[in-house]
Amino acid sequence: MNNPPSIPLAASLALASLCLAGCLMQASYEVSVTTADGVTLQVPLSRTFKVDAGDDAVKFFNFKFTPGSEGEVKTFGYAFALKFLGGHVPAQIVVEDDTEQPILQLFNDPAPKLNQSKVWVGRSKGFNPADEHINWVNTLDNGVRVYRFTITMTDGSVHIIRAPIFVPGEAKAMFRAELGLK
Repeated sequence: MNNPPSIPLAASLALASLCLAGCLMQASYEVSVTTADGVTLQVPLSRTFKVDAGDDAVKFFNFKFTPGSEGEVKTFGYAFALKFLGGHVPAQIVVEDDTEQPILQLFNDPAPKLNQSKVWVGRSKGFNPADEHINWVNTLDNGVRVYRFTITMTDGSVHIIRAPIFVPGEAKAMFRAELGLK
């Protein structure tokens, strides 16, 4: 028995639309993490760096892990950037690692200065390999670090921004090599 022409045509169109839709779909993965202070965040897992954190007064702008040295000892620090919106001006910025207990202070700027683009840039001191501020580089697996920015504005308002950073295991291996760790 022959199929009517409409069945093969419908099957071909369905197959073509499935193939086209498959080409347009992109896998998206995220993980749910709970910070040391009990806040749950959804974190996209990607090797490209894109963190969307902020509010109407301040936006997370940039973050970098910074290798360095103090004499013969190799160190590892953090650099941060926040963009201030509207007329908001910071009076103090405190940056903490809020990933797990204990919450560790990384940087405190009691008199932050903004550049012409209304961006604040801060850089922590370098931490040596034995410091608890960087002991997470010793784990082999992928991980998420959550950095909490507590910004007190000149008007007295307080803004808390949490920036989750996905750190692939390969990046940790690179950091360990930079620090001279096995």
